[in-house]
Amino acid sequence: MNNFKLLLSSLFVLFTCSAALGQGATIVGIVNDGNYPLPGASVMLSGTTKGVNTDFDGNFVLSNVKKGEVTLEISYIGFETKRVSINTNVKKNVGVITLVPSNQNLEEVIITSSGRRNSEARALSIQKKSMSIMNVIAADGIGKLPDRNAAETVQRIQGLSIERDQGEGRFVSVRGLPPFWASTTINGNRIPTAEEETTSRATAFDFFPSELISYVQAAKAYTPDMEADGIGGGVNFITQTAPAKRVLNVNVGGGYNEKSGEPIYNASLTYGNRSKDGKFGFIVNGSYWNRNWGTDNFEARRKGDEGVFRMELRDYNGVRITKGLNGAMEYNFTPEHKMHFRGVYGTLSDTETHYKHRVRFDKFDSGTNTARVELQNIYNELITEMIGGEIGGRHITGNGKFDWSIANYNNEFRYGGIPTEQDKSYYVVKFKQDGVGMKPEYLQNRPEAAGGAGDDRAYWKADGGLLDYNDTDALFGFFSDPSFKMDASQMSFADLELYKISIKERDNIVASLNYEHTFNDSFKIKVGTKYRDKDRRAKFEDVYYGWDEANAGTTPNLSDYSQNIIEQPGRADFLNEMGSNIQSTFGPVLSEQGMVNFWKNNKNNLSVLEGDSEILQNGGGLGRNFNVDETHLSFYGMGTLKLSDQFTVLGGLRATKTETEVNGYVWDADQSQLNAVRNVKDYWAVLPMLHVKYSPKTDLNIRFAATRSFSRPNFGDIAPGGTFISFDNEFKGGNPNLNPTFSWNFDLLGEYYFKNVGVINAGIFYKSITDPVFNDTYQGTYNGNTGVEFSTPVNGADAWIGGIELGINKRFDFLPGFLQYFGTQLNATFMDSEMTKPSGRKVSIAYQANTLFNAQLFFEKGGFNTRLAYNHKGSYAIGFGERDIDDIYYGKYNTLDFSASYQIGKNWTIFTDVNNILNNPLIYHYGKTEDRPKQVEFYGIKGSIGVKYNL
Repeated sequence: MNNFKLLLSSLFVLFTCSAALGQGATIVGIVNDGNYPLPGASVMLSGTTKGVNTDFDGNFVLSNVKKGEVTLEISYIGFETKRVSINTNVKKNVGVITLVPSNQNLEEVIITSSGRRNSEARALSIQKKSMSIMNVIAADGIGKLPDRNAAETVQRIQGLSIERDQGEGRFVSVRGLPPFWASTTINGNRIPTAEEETTSRATAFDFFPSELISYVQAAKAYTPDMEADGIGGGVNFITQTAPAKRVLNVNVGGGYNEKSGEPIYNASLTYGNRSKDGKFGFIVNGSYWNRNWGTDNFEARRKGDEGVFRMELRDYNGVRITKGLNGAMEYNFTPEHKMHFRGVYGTLSDTETHYKHRVRFDKFDSGTNTARVELQNIYNELITEMIGGEIGGRHITGNGKFDWSIANYNNEFRYGGIPTEQDKSYYVVKFKQDGVGMKPEYLQNRPEAAGGAGDDRAYWKADGGLLDYNDTDALFGFFSDPSFKMDASQMSFADLELYKISIKERDNIVASLNYEHTFNDSFKIKVGTKYRDKDRRAKFEDVYYGWDEANAGTTPNLSDYSQNIIEQPGRADFLNEMGSNIQSTFGPVLSEQGMVNFWKNNKNNLSVLEGDSEILQNGGGLGRNFNVDETHLSFYGMGTLKLSDQFTVLGGLRATKTETEVNGYVWDADQSQLNAVRNVKDYWAVLPMLHVKYSPKTDLNIRFAATRSFSRPNFGDIAPGGTFISFDNEFKGGNPNLNPTFSWNFDLLGEYYFKNVGVINAGIFYKSITDPVFNDTYQGTYNGNTGVEFSTPVNGADAWIGGIELGINKRFDFLPGFLQYFGTQLNATFMDSEMTKPSGRKVSIAYQANTLFNAQLFFEKGGFNTRLAYNHKGSYAIGFGERDIDDIYYGKYNTLDFSASYQIGKNWTIFTDVNNILNNPLIYHYGKTEDRPKQVEFYGIKGSIGVKYNL
């Protein structure tokens, strides 16, 4: 409450300053291209250095203008400069100023695509005029490539990469730093996080459709008026706003997923309009995307040493449905006073059927040369749902501009009603078959005294074993009987698992106030404040059930449910990319309905296996059951000084106070008692920032930035308890006394903008990081379980990361004839880093890839547009042990996508997309090489075709 009172006091001070400082005439207006606004257009008073840039809606306000006859000069990348003479008194509304393209080539690119909401020229203009170091892409740039969610839209941006789930983009990483060290926002506000397995502050953007996005801003260096809680940088997704005139866009398409063998459907609708007097405008756009998907995967699990104790063969099939809705309204009371409303909704429902075959090398019997195979029948629905709204206003007062907003956002993750609405969970029914013949030469029992596991393991060729990722026959050649197939009559029920997670995170109020005052043609200031009140509620339970033979009789076999067993869907082409025949060993499985029926019919025949379960009341799941209440209060002030026509300097300070209260549980083993625990931590982040922009020529910028930013500890890292995950033999605990991570950031960038829409740039960056948080990993014993991998977050020693960024976006308009319609977009980022573990071992920063690379070749003429886009991300470590072969790496990943469209007449466009042409596997591996894979996953090729209607 005290923080909110302080916020209201700030509002009073800002209004008072505005009233006291206002004088001179004010000129307002809108700049567009005849169809849509032109953001970032330069509006200058002729013969002076006084000027402003238009905002995202094309609006501009020139304050403190000398009264009398003046001439405005309006310029924009790729458009003719226009001069408008007016006579000012106190206020002057010049209305709409329309610019025309500067040459025929640009006209072909932009005018024939007038149905698109924004253009590449708009994005580059925003980027050029900004005082921050940033990259910008607009909606039409997104629409030219087959990127279907918000995360995938940014993978083409210089220095940015994404993490994938089931082949789709999910998390965003900036400059090789962890996703939770990046600030991902919608309309400038951080979105609450709610994700199944992570407890980080990184937002998974796979639930948010790209069709709702107007612009994406990737800020590499913050200015004080931005939330600076992201060491890597910030990615801001700006949703669509009211158009200048009536707009109707309809998009309908369908396609096919090669891996699942099933169809894909997508549709979107946009409608917006503005009243005759131009005061009221609105837009509504919705999106629906239904796609069948499939994934083939094998995973090699380790425990105790580098040997594999369990080989898992996973076959996924599912249906993902993404829905999105965006609405925006605005009302201009006068040219000086405007209010707006924005509402956004996004949801992802993922219904997944998953059959997991596990070969248990650790169950090898050297007397009979046999081991165990297990079958897990898995069925679940994962649901992520976000909703938010914002109301705000902009007010021109004398020589100043004041804006405010109040917003609310909610994000939730939950499981759908499988196996029942009451017991909704990640649902697993398991069977096991013992006495399966194994080739003894695959198994070794290395003693613990010699660094081994003291148990049977299969080892990789790199470690003296027979498993070989580069030889499929050797990789899967461990069965002694080449015709072996899992036998339903020999597979007895093992256990049943209900894995339950519920996460709700709410930003109950996000309120911001900003005031900008122009003193003269060379100097202006901006001050403001922002307040956020948030809470997070996380519940977790992992319950195992065994067969109650005392009351239910003999444990059943899989064959006892013959009416509910089927041949495994997708079995025939499992891992066909590797030339594997391992699918021939797969026997019958439970159908989806069979899995549901098993729980309904046998619930009373099962009893809880307390030793395997993670139940809060028994001291389990402590690291996943906790509540967070947090407030953020920020103040900032900055000044922009134009030293000359070439030099501009921006300097300022942002100060943010964070108050975090965490409520969780600890388990008293002596008393067998669960005790509540509360931890409170407050801290200030004081963040000075300096930007220098030197423009020796109109189209050349040389930028320097020295800034300080920070990242708050992840939610899971500050949980007071810990969780033992039996099936992974891992214990993960929190540390409520963690400090935030700070970074001093230095950037130097040169960029040259081509006349006909394009840019070439080169830059270097360096970050000096203090108190980085990472997991300290070691092996020990937990509740009698040996070889348990413990993972606890700690603040480490200082770290650094540096890199070089290069890029070019250029049409080949200098070439003759047909070749002039081609063009390319190339960018590359090269990075290095270092941090020191508590043990003294020097490693790179987690998630830091050495190289990121994008290449696009495009052709645009008249109504025809086609693009071929290649994306490369180098391998990087996501977790460190004490040896290279204990480090876990996310392997290098390459994608190639194709898109083409043809505009028919003024309103119709047909299009086609092909995703993941290379079908490279996603690989996690131990050590820097791929000799010891942890997980290998194939997604298959996807394609679609459709039609668009634009009015």
